[in-house]
Amino acid sequence: MTGTHVWTYNCNVPQLSIYLDTDTAQKLDEAAERQGVSRSALAAEAIRKSLAHRLPDEWFTLYGSWEDDREPEEILRGIREWTDQPDRPSLS
Repeated sequence: MTGTHVWTYNCNVPQLSIYLDTDTAQKLDEAAERQGVSRSALAAEAIRKSLAHRLPDEWFTLYGSWEDDREPEEILRGIREWTDQPDRPSLS
């Protein structure tokens, strides 16, 4: 077939199907139209932003690992006293 081109595009991108209530779906459609992007692109960007702002895995490893018998108020009082030293920067 002279002059006819057949383009094949194989996109190996994972897909996600989600269920939305009517109100959320309508808001998604309006936002996508307003921004001139597809619903998929808008949802993907929201997911990327959400994952970028999560705590690093190391935080969960350290969380709760500080052993101290003092009450939180006593710990804070010690920090404040430490920062009141003339050669230390103030935290307030």
